[in-house]
Amino acid sequence: MEQKIVSKINQTSWNQSVYKAWINRYGTPEEYAKQLSQYPTKAVSHYLKFMGEVKGKKVANLLGSKGNKAVSLSLLGASVSVFDISEENKRYALELAKQANTKINYIVTDVLDIPEECKLTDCDFVLLEIGVLHYFVDLTPLFKVVYDFLKPNGKLILRDYHPYVAKTMKVVEGEFKRDGNYFENNVVDEDVAYTILLSEKERSLLPKVKIRRWTLGEIVTSISKSGLNVEYLEEEQGIRWAFPPNAPEGIEEKVPGLFTLVARKE
Repeated sequence: MEQKIVSKINQTSWNQSVYKAWINRYGTPEEYAKQLSQYPTKAVSHYLKFMGEVKGKKVANLLGSKGNKAVSLSLLGASVSVFDISEENKRYALELAKQANTKINYIVTDVLDIPEECKLTDCDFVLLEIGVLHYFVDLTPLFKVVYDFLKPNGKLILRDYHPYVAKTMKVVEGEFKRDGNYFENNVVDEDVAYTILLSEKERSLLPKVKIRRWTLGEIVTSISKSGLNVEYLEEEQGIRWAFPPNAPEGIEEKVPGLFTLVARKE
């Protein structure tokens, strides 16, 4: 399936009830902004381990969703631009930034079709948050965008669900068990990520998204082929929230729920 078709379908899904979903989860932008302003490092603490001091740094947050990472980094002194496909995400993010008394630049666009006047070329960091790679049917164009955005010695910081869990562990009849093919490469239908934040009636009205889950090897290879040098890969242990609530107790100590990868542009 072509990326443009997939992106169009996913854009429709990400523009229905998203603003309400974020309010259900985080509160109004005013309420959430108070939390971020009081503890600006909390939402980005994991990323700051690899970024260091961000004051004065230029950051591109691709598929930055509701903007909490972008607002947090802005509060810490970074210049942040978000590129995302959802107008509803933009609405929440800009209201969040306003209420936090800071500014972010938010461009609604397909990240593979960014207008020339909006493209960046000298970023210190490109941030890819959790749960975004599966929206691409080919990773090569995405990491080409990342490469072009970064300045020499700039870094990509990618954090996502670990492919082993995403591809092989599923809830089957109320139980969390291994029930998948790690090497499957089909584009499949899936509930949009914020579905669980809405009522049953609202969930029934949401269209599915199209996703393609990637193996860790495919991800690392695609990044390397883009010209970026992979410097760090962590398979994260002890992350309970990366698993469904009904996953066996203690599984997060035995199976990596997330991974973090850092790559540098020479």
